[in-house]
Amino acid sequence: MSFERAEGGLQLTIDDHSRNVLVQLLGELRHELVRAKSTSENELASHMKRLFPTAYHNDERRNQEYRRFTHADLADSHVAAIDDTLSLLTPQRVFNQGDLEQFVRAINAMRLVLGTILDVSEDEADDVGEDDPTAAQREVYDYLGWLLHTALQYLG
Repeated sequence: MSFERAEGGLQLTIDDHSRNVLVQLLGELRHELVRAKSTSENELASHMKRLFPTAYHNDERRNQEYRRFTHADLADSHVAAIDDTLSLLTPQRVFNQGDLEQFVRAINAMRLVLGTILDVSEDEADDVGEDDPTAAQREVYDYLGWLLHTALQYLG
């Protein structure tokens, strides 16, 4: 169980190692998002592009205009979700509904980036051999998926 009902909301019940991994990964993603805020679409790292989606696939001029108006705000909203989640990861912290929404946004963003790095596809088998050099990252990806699924069960 990753969440338990507590007075005033929910408490995240994960071990310290998992908590520390989340804090480290969220910190790294936060750093990349701050850099990405002032980066043009052409210079944006490929693994970050899913966090800055294209609005108009068939109209580059309109898409550039969309990016010009939304890119920095989108980066800021991701950073805010991460900042909120980092504060929520303190042991014994109780999440309210808004906290849980921010937590879901941050975990989802991290999972999207990691999935892009790993080139995960829907058709891919879940079992990865121990000799796979990405096995540890895939375990983290799976853990994030489980954590996200669990958190989403409480949003409603």
